[in-house]
Amino acid sequence: MSDPSPSPSPGSAPLPDDLSPAQYARLLVPLILLTEVTALELTLIYPVLPLMSDAFDTPSIGWTLTVVSLTGVVAQPLLGRVADVIGKKRMILYAAGLFAAGSLICALAPSYPVLLAGRAVQGTCLVMAPAAYGLIRDIFPARVVPVALGAVTTGIGLSAIIGPLTGGALGQVFGYRAVFWFALAYVAVLTPWFARALPESPVRPPRAERRPVDAAGGLLLGTGAGGLLLFIGQGADWGWASVPTPATLGCSLLLLMGFVRRELRTPDPLIDLRLLTGPALRWTLVAAFSGAFAIGGTAFAMPMLVQTPTSLGYGFGMSVLGAAVFLVPQGLIGAACGPLGGLLARRRGPRYTLMLALCGLSATTLTLALLHTALWQLLLAALFMGMGFGCFFVGVSNLVVEAVPADRTAVGAGLMGVANNLGQATGVTLLGAVLARYLVDDSNENRILYAETGYLLAFGLASAVAFAGLMVATAMRHGRAPASGGALRLMGAEREPGPTPPLPRPRP
Repeated sequence: MSDPSPSPSPGSAPLPDDLSPAQYARLLVPLILLTEVTALELTLIYPVLPLMSDAFDTPSIGWTLTVVSLTGVVAQPLLGRVADVIGKKRMILYAAGLFAAGSLICALAPSYPVLLAGRAVQGTCLVMAPAAYGLIRDIFPARVVPVALGAVTTGIGLSAIIGPLTGGALGQVFGYRAVFWFALAYVAVLTPWFARALPESPVRPPRAERRPVDAAGGLLLGTGAGGLLLFIGQGADWGWASVPTPATLGCSLLLLMGFVRRELRTPDPLIDLRLLTGPALRWTLVAAFSGAFAIGGTAFAMPMLVQTPTSLGYGFGMSVLGAAVFLVPQGLIGAACGPLGGLLARRRGPRYTLMLALCGLSATTLTLALLHTALWQLLLAALFMGMGFGCFFVGVSNLVVEAVPADRTAVGAGLMGVANNLGQATGVTLLGAVLARYLVDDSNENRILYAETGYLLAFGLASAVAFAGLMVATAMRHGRAPASGGALRLMGAEREPGPTPPLPRPRP
């Protein structure tokens, strides 16, 4: 297989340690912008969900979000493993091509099943995030890694501004299909720039050491997780005592148990579950799931709340574009908190960054549950959400980098992706199921509306899950020392908190 872009040989050195900040920035910008599609494929869609629901005449439009997360659950560990073998840059380029293909399918989709298929193909781009984290660790000096990871998070935070505004404007003027044409053009322009600007990971195993990828394990994981989410989302409609409900739950659990059994026994697992035997990575992923649950659930429910008609006494009657404009303060704060969270991780420890993020997410969801009748209350929630969103990804990514050996970075980040995607998918599915139990019958509105009690319970549930994650992050010992970019990670052992020795300079 030939490399789709010019890159150094497998034995090439990482970037020199004496580059200027401007030179590092020129390398990071194309990586940040291209990796941003992992968030844009969700934030672009939020404002046009009602338009797609009307176009395809389905109340289950939330599956356009869930199917992306489910694809990521399988794609991130599966393709993350491949990235460790063939090179992180190459995998990012392949993922960009798949995202472009998925965008084209969605733009031309004649039916809802075809749209979901296109969204699943788009979802493979979620491997870009762990591959980007691995690429940064491979080619950047250790002292630059924590801030570089924060810069990538800044790009994700900017998507909270660019995505809703672009999606809302395009959807309102040209219809929902214009959103997917924009996504196709975006990745087509950025991919060549990224290919020219960055080198490949300097460490690649020889071909003789390349091991098969556990596709069967990925099928077990994806099918089991999808069935579990189907049980959560549809159990109430089917009836908890009806045959399909326990049958779906039972089959899903059996598939997931089969996945765990296979991964522990196969010599080449899709996800090395043995990495979870150490408390550092295990508790980091538990906290990541909790934060992602709150982020996904809030991003799904909040636009519907602000677009609720004012006649119901708790809505604001915003248009598609108006709801997108409302998210701008949240995105600005999130973009600022990304690099600030990286600095906090480098100076104090990434655990503190994650704790700050989970505090913000807990405050966001609690505010939305109890205070949602005045504009200033929603702006306060947006302030908390921006802080939580901006710090969350940089905190989790630095904790994972510190917890795994250098040659397992993409696999560890793949586990982080599984936790994040399962958390977001579960949040969307569970909060959607709660809201669906509290429908409002308003003959004056030709749309689905939810009662205030539904929002209170949904956001209250998200707040409880985020607070549980905060308790986990507060108690764990990992991440209390300043982030080192993985330079101080000892193979098979977790470094105890304590003074940080000088960082070694990378070899020329």
